[in-house]
Amino acid sequence: MRPSELFDELKARHDLKTDSDVARFIGLTPARVSQMRFGKSNLSARQIASYLEKAHLHGRREAMELPIAPVVEMYPIEAVLSKQERKWEPLPTGRSNTRNREIRKHLEAAAGIYALFDSLGCPIYVGKTEKQNLWKEMTNAFNRERSNHQTFIVQHPTTGGSFSPAWEVPRQPVKRTAYLYNTAVFFSAYKVAPELIPKLEALIVRIFCNTLSNKKMEKF
Repeated sequence: MRPSELFDELKARHDLKTDSDVARFIGLTPARVSQMRFGKSNLSARQIASYLEKAHLHGRREAMELPIAPVVEMYPIEAVLSKQERKWEPLPTGRSNTRNREIRKHLEAAAGIYALFDSLGCPIYVGKTEKQNLWKEMTNAFNRERSNHQTFIVQHPTTGGSFSPAWEVPRQPVKRTAYLYNTAVFFSAYKVAPELIPKLEALIVRIFCNTLSNKKMEKF
């Protein structure tokens, strides 16, 4: 078999555009692929077996190194209303917030897993997105009412300038639904290969099942 036949077939089957892509796919250098393509020698069975082994090892190495990439970890949340004041966003990303704009850009370019933490750094919610980007999904979760995420609060007057002590006007602590924009203090986000997203989220939720406000137990 001519090396060029093998390379062209790999391109067609795996949507590889260039010989450099072929080289990365089978674990060779671009220079070696170019040398083989324009050389006069045919491929022996031993060479093909060797290239298959290289491709297998290269694929395993990529599968271990590339499927999970941290975007940001334990980053402080600073909840702000959106421009239209319709929902809360985890970070201000206006013109003066250069770093936050960069973080948002990376989150908008990735799908994967995110986690929200309380002030002690304990995880309180884990979410995933396969179709939307991380920024949009995390913002949606930030504003979603969760019946199992509750806390005791005291409702105080928001109008008028006077104050009556609690012994005169008792105000009972009442359990109410707490939104994540009120309770989350830090967040982490990870770009994850699409095939791994559901199982990775299920693993994290199951590990922290007694501390998360997630409504359902995810299944593998």
